Amino acid sequence: MYFGPFFFDTKEIFLIIASFLLGFALLFGWDIWWFDKQVLLTMVILMLITKGLLPAIHNEAFFILAIVSIFLTLYLPIFQVIIFYFISFLFFRLLKVI
Repeated sequence: MYFGPFFFDTKEIFLIIASFLLGFALLFGWDIWWFDKQVLLTMVILMLITKGLLPAIHNEAFFILAIVSIFLTLYLPIFQVIIFYFISFLFFRLLKVI
């Protein structure tokens, strides 16, 4: 979708909407079962940045990495999940999976 001089893919639009909804959940105090809202917002912003900087990413592998890293936030601290996300992303890029 073109919005002025910018092109937004459907995945980027979904991530932007998710970040707005998570921001509203933080602002209004809505509960999200099992998940920490700040951690989810951090992960969504990191995914939006990596998806925005590299638009030629294969969506299936990126989707699997995103789902695994989001579910890891249930059990691990945010720092370990971010390290896992970036190391996995780096290995995927080096091995040309993404």
